[in-house]
Amino acid sequence: MTELDPAYERAIDDFPDVPEWHELGVEGARELEAELFSRGSGGPAETTELTVARLDGDGSIPIRVYRPSGLEEPAPALVFAHGGGFVLGTLDSADDLARRLAANTGSVVVSVDYRLAPEHPCPAGLDDVTVVVEWTVGSADELGVDPGRVGVAGSSAGANLAALAARRAEVSVSLAVLFYPMVDPTLGSASHEEHADAPLLTRADLDWFWRLYRDDGAIPVDDPRLSPLSTVGGEARPFADSPPTVVVTAGVDPLRDDGARYADALDDAGVSVEHLHYPDAPHGFLSLADTVPGAADAWDDLATAVLASR
Repeated sequence: MTELDPAYERAIDDFPDVPEWHELGVEGARELEAELFSRGSGGPAETTELTVARLDGDGSIPIRVYRPSGLEEPAPALVFAHGGGFVLGTLDSADDLARRLAANTGSVVVSVDYRLAPEHPCPAGLDDVTVVVEWTVGSADELGVDPGRVGVAGSSAGANLAALAARRAEVSVSLAVLFYPMVDPTLGSASHEEHADAPLLTRADLDWFWRLYRDDGAIPVDDPRLSPLSTVGGEARPFADSPPTVVVTAGVDPLRDDGARYADALDDAGVSVEHLHYPDAPHGFLSLADTVPGAADAWDDLATAVLASR
């Protein structure tokens, strides 16, 4: 079994000694996620708080727009969906990632505060991300972005939503940037067992997250709204309709094989895909760039891959 880089071990040791996500319950896990990740730098950017109306008239979606200083208009844009197993995450806990994504890729980043399970199971979060993708293209002039260079990005569960939104949106999406995507609701890959007790995310956590997102299991695992790997029922478009994609995976992560399988499926369909794999890194490692040199180097790799894919 691949072992963690000692620098990641030291960074994780600095985290509070807490139970696994699923042992805390929904509210406890949300409080811990906010405490752990609403910190860090990420880099300077001008931010604007906005809301986007849902198409069904059921309220509005909070978003935060990040613009790095000196970025020329019209700029490329990435609509970003945070991680958290479809259950956790806020604009604040995703702030560090959104800032780094904007700074390292030279993009306007539109971070989406999508609805969370279990209060709002699948497909509520997906619907919200899709609406914001379409709104971003339609609001390109006001945002100072190029409507032909609007992509999606996401972390973990958010990478799932981003990949699906790129297919479902009624606009052209230029690029997808996916950090350790969570795309296998069956938990049937070898890495789910091999790294069942990995740091920061366990197989038991994944089982809990998927069950809540699936409306306590009422939504079948082959529902095409659950995963970009599924094409059951004809709702999900073929892989070939996906935009050029950059996939980042970590070796010491139960989601390692999720990302690899998705990258392989895109490649088999003829989609341009760049798979960046870091064998000795844990799930969520891009959030550790302040303290782990390997994570900072991975951001440089990501910037190069995004530039080549545009």
